Amino acid sequence: MSERIDYAEMLEIPVSTVNVVRKKSKKKRAETDDLKDQVVKAVNERVSEGDFSEEKSEEVLSETRYAASEDLSEEYDLEEPDAAPVKVKGKFFDSKILLAQFVAVLALAATIFLTNIFWKESAINTFFAGLLNPTDQSQSVDDDRIYSQLTMGSVVSDDDITCTVSDTGVLSFTGECSVYTPCDGKIVSVTEKDGLYTVKIEHTKSFSTEISNLSTAYFAAGDKVFSTIPVGYTKGASPVSVSMFDNGNLIKSYTVNEANDIIWNV
Repeated sequence: MSERIDYAEMLEIPVSTVNVVRKKSKKKRAETDDLKDQVVKAVNERVSEGDFSEEKSEEVLSETRYAASEDLSEEYDLEEPDAAPVKVKGKFFDSKILLAQFVAVLALAATIFLTNIFWKESAINTFFAGLLNPTDQSQSVDDDRIYSQLTMGSVVSDDDITCTVSDTGVLSFTGECSVYTPCDGKIVSVTEKDGLYTVKIEHTKSFSTEISNLSTAYFAAGDKVFSTIPVGYTKGASPVSVSMFDNGNLIKSYTVNEANDIIWNV
């Protein structure tokens, strides 16, 4: 009996196993086992169909060779399509963050623009105005007391200098000495004319003092001053005048004692 007939007779024996050699694939091991089952089933079905003549044996042999061949990709599609490219999420999220920041900046700019038009006294406008145009908050005096509630001192440092008060309420003196503020406060302004300085001091919301004809001014606008520290100096060439105001009105109801301290007549 030829080898083909011998092989055909061998095929009459039900097949229980078959070796399948395949290309390397990305599929799981379970898929390879399924392929083996399919091949065994197909061979058993062909064997059970009937006679195995020499021609049939050759046909079966041919099919069996095919089944046992290494390349099964055409019939069973062992090759997987190329995997889809993996998207890099980092750049995507970075772009989302940049977009969110850009939108936030636009929203802030729009808010500032609208509040500048419709709500000029809003907190956000006040905040940005302070950044762009900083002001010295010390220029404001938060004191509701009236002038008669304050204890006054002397405006000169030399007891030999005599201070006088006119009927209009202006205190004046002439002599070389340091000049003091009558009580604590803050400098509102310092102006100069013909080499002499005028200093305006705010003590409370309603009470202020103006000292004129100083040869030298020691402080600038916004500085805090104290009654124990001189605000200026006079060489004695020109009389120095001190005027005190209550809500802008010149105060007249006061005198000075022997130590040149200011005494209220109220």
